[in-house]
Amino acid sequence: MGERSLSSLKKAALLGAALLFSAADAPPAQAPEPRQDPKFGPNDVATVFYVAKSDGEGRVDYGIRLDEKCKPVGGESVVPYWREYRDFKPLGGTHPCSWFDKLGYGVASEKVTRSDPEGAELSVRLKPVPREITITTSRGNDGKCQAVAKTTISGTKAELESAYLKLKRAMSVEYAELRGKNPQTREAVTEKLTE
Repeated sequence: MGERSLSSLKKAALLGAALLFSAADAPPAQAPEPRQDPKFGPNDVATVFYVAKSDGEGRVDYGIRLDEKCKPVGGESVVPYWREYRDFKPLGGTHPCSWFDKLGYGVASEKVTRSDPEGAELSVRLKPVPREITITTSRGNDGKCQAVAKTTISGTKAELESAYLKLKRAMSVEYAELRGKNPQTREAVTEKLTE
């Protein structure tokens, strides 16, 4: 497992993410948004990867909206949403991120870098993950659209499965860990990011 220091910017992003996870548990200042499933269509991929936290109460999944040619729809095709593990029935239910949640878990930037008849490639930066992520879309052998996220983990260009935030206390992060697989060997790779 590789280990690197976080820059001040990365520390701030992780602190913001921890704060927002805590804020998501606090009573809302105004009426809560209605809880409903994110609306995904037949070509969309509901979960490309996710960000989890150590208290186990929920995670933010990142899906992608795709058209019939498995290409991103619009300029904001990557969609973050909550997958809850408490106070929500059925267990593991989902609902959209609020505008406040998106301050910590939203998409910082998204750009299509390749588009051809086989699919597309996007360069994405997320607020809670201090790395550039490449998402490649294509049609799978089953005829359905698929999406694979890759980023550098411990010096390897790996398939990103998730990021994990170990909370120190309500408003701080002890460490963040990127988790994925080596695309050639299929072995797990992780990288711990500490203060």
